Amino acid sequence: MKHEARISKLETSTKHEYRAGDASARVRISCFEFISNLDFRISNFRRATLLAIGLCLAAAAVGCRGSAVDVAKGRPGDAENNPIVSDYDEHKEPTGWERLAPENWGKEAKKAVGLGPNKPIAEQAFEEGIKQYKAKNFDAARKQFAKAADRWPDSALEEDAMFMEGEAYFFADRYSHAVDTYGELVKKYPNTRYLDIVVSHQFMVARYWQQMDHAHHRWTLVANLFDRTQPLFDTGGHAINALDGVRVNDPRGPLADSAIMAVANEYYLKHRFEDADYYYGLLRTDHPKSKYQLQAHLLGIQCKLLKYQGPAYNGKPLEEADQLIDQTLLTFNREMHDDHDERDRLVRAKAEIKAQRATRDVMLAQYWDHGEHYGAAKIYYAKVMKDYPDTPFSNDAKTRLAALDGKPDNPPNYIAFLTDWWDPAAKKEAADKDTVRR
Repeated sequence: MKHEARISKLETSTKHEYRAGDASARVRISCFEFISNLDFRISNFRRATLLAIGLCLAAAAVGCRGSAVDVAKGRPGDAENNPIVSDYDEHKEPTGWERLAPENWGKEAKKAVGLGPNKPIAEQAFEEGIKQYKAKNFDAARKQFAKAADRWPDSALEEDAMFMEGEAYFFADRYSHAVDTYGELVKKYPNTRYLDIVVSHQFMVARYWQQMDHAHHRWTLVANLFDRTQPLFDTGGHAINALDGVRVNDPRGPLADSAIMAVANEYYLKHRFEDADYYYGLLRTDHPKSKYQLQAHLLGIQCKLLKYQGPAYNGKPLEEADQLIDQTLLTFNREMHDDHDERDRLVRAKAEIKAQRATRDVMLAQYWDHGEHYGAAKIYYAKVMKDYPDTPFSNDAKTRLAALDGKPDNPPNYIAFLTDWWDPAAKKEAADKDTVRR
């Protein structure tokens, strides 16, 4: 309105000058009339859109808590990024544009209705939760702990309340909620002093879910509507996720190798040999002193052999299995000496791998042979003779290699007129190679 009033005053003054005969006033009149008309043509929708874009940009700028370089180097953008704020630190309220940041919307809404941070109320709720917990009223206790964590966030009190809420769920046999609460606690406080207890309870729940899934397996999309100790869907999948949480949350803890082994065995039983092989390998590399090392080696060999799909497919699993057998025989020489059956099985597996690799090389040689690429076929036949001299494939390769003597390395080029026209340099290079060969 002020802008429009200023325009109207300017129009009045210019009209007065126009009547007086000032020629320059005519130019000012036309300019101000053009600006006024242009300003009024802007719709209210466009103004509202521009205002909303400006507010979003400001909120995004406020929501940034340090550059990518700061995060990579471990420099926090501000004091609020500390994972745990001491109870002795002054609680900082968002001010100015910070209130429009997305992470503060819920806080501002709670504050508006009288549910904002309040330490006395949080402490009172925590004490009430402890009383209910000791009385084994776990449902009432976890509500009080949740209230305490909500009313005094980013503090040691919140850490204690979140842990006790998870414990209340755990002892009330509501294991899904307990695992979720433990996960939220470790996510917000990675170095929590309750980590040992949290990890042990996660492991216990995961193993219980595995046993229940083996005993009463349900399809993934079949809901569990009666047993609250199990998840609503996919008990076995939730067990694997909980075991992965044990490994990730405490990678050097006493239960990490057991969690990895349990996940690997679960995938093995489900015939997901690729995933099982990954976890067996993880156990071998990350936990060299684990009591499951021998089992991880033997089952890893089995997974690699089962992953191999034949000579027409990738041969890397055979190479890895051969190397792992050698490593097992060398690392566990004493155990293999005591267990002759297992040692004989590994020796037979190594011989089988050798035969499979020989079959693969022979098939490659035959592939090039049938395509009249005799140069490549000669290379693979010679490789079979060198690498597998004690097999029947060696004699066959020797016979075929003698038959290919004198034949050209590559088949004739039936479209030489096109290739020579398209790439004359290649023709000259091939001629030079033939001259050198002669």
